Amino acid sequence: MTKRVIATPRQMPSALAGMLRMNYDVREPAEPVASREAFIALAEGAEAIFSTAFDELDAQYIRALPDSVKLIASFGVGVDHIDLDAAKTRGIAVSNTPEVTTACLADTTMGLIIAACRRFREGLDIARTGEGRGMLTPESWGQRVTGRTLGIIGMGNVGREVAKRAQGFDLNLIYHTPRPSEEIDRAYNATLVSLEDLFRQADIISLHCPYTEKTHHMIDAAAIELMKPSAVIINISRGPVIDEMAMIDALKSGRIFGAGLDVFETEPAPIREELYSLPNVFCLPHIASATMESRVAMAMRVLENINAFFKTGEPNDRVV
Repeated sequence: MTKRVIATPRQMPSALAGMLRMNYDVREPAEPVASREAFIALAEGAEAIFSTAFDELDAQYIRALPDSVKLIASFGVGVDHIDLDAAKTRGIAVSNTPEVTTACLADTTMGLIIAACRRFREGLDIARTGEGRGMLTPESWGQRVTGRTLGIIGMGNVGREVAKRAQGFDLNLIYHTPRPSEEIDRAYNATLVSLEDLFRQADIISLHCPYTEKTHHMIDAAAIELMKPSAVIINISRGPVIDEMAMIDALKSGRIFGAGLDVFETEPAPIREELYSLPNVFCLPHIASATMESRVAMAMRVLENINAFFKTGEPNDRVV
């Protein structure tokens, strides 16, 4: 019996590839990542393709896909790397892997809050010299996390998990979300505010919103001007939600206190040197979901979506 074909523009995690090969013909490039032209050829005859957040499937790319392709099974929650309108026009279903990374994303958020507020980035530099040993100058002092005001932008699954963890730090919670509810207010003792009021009131601003045209550069120079000089910006959502050059200027001038970042406007290109070299910024290389538990769960979710699609014509986690 001929196996159905799945193609991928980059080499898959070995565990996922092994599971898929039990039932399907999996085509991977010989190199870590295939060129666009090479992948189009590789995908000829494939009914499903696997992608990650680092595979930019724009409209031109999707239009060039073979007619055989009917599913893009994405590894991750965000699908801003895929032109959904182009996929819909071609009748290609798109699925993602929601919920399974929620706990790890929330954990990372709390880690970044602590690291940025306490200026761990600068502390690490001082530790390497063997100097300091707790007697830092006031310019290097951090600020306490406990008891401050946390402003959460986006109260979906991750935002709510962050709110739950924040209660352990006695943080005052305010939030902004397109779908507010009294249940959120009661469950987390949180207060709904406008975006402008959140910028004005929050000591810590944590971003948990999808990347769309509406959220592009949500944090720009005008937004930063509303913030307290003590404000700390945390981002694990998507890099372009922040105008990085405006934020860099504010961090350099002391207009805001610090930032903790796991995503960057320049991805997949390198992080801006102006950003990672600043002592008041703590950077992670987009690893908020990079735990064994999350990666295994994501792989299983991709497999379930592909299995469901080949069985019923619908992936479990269909986006379009």
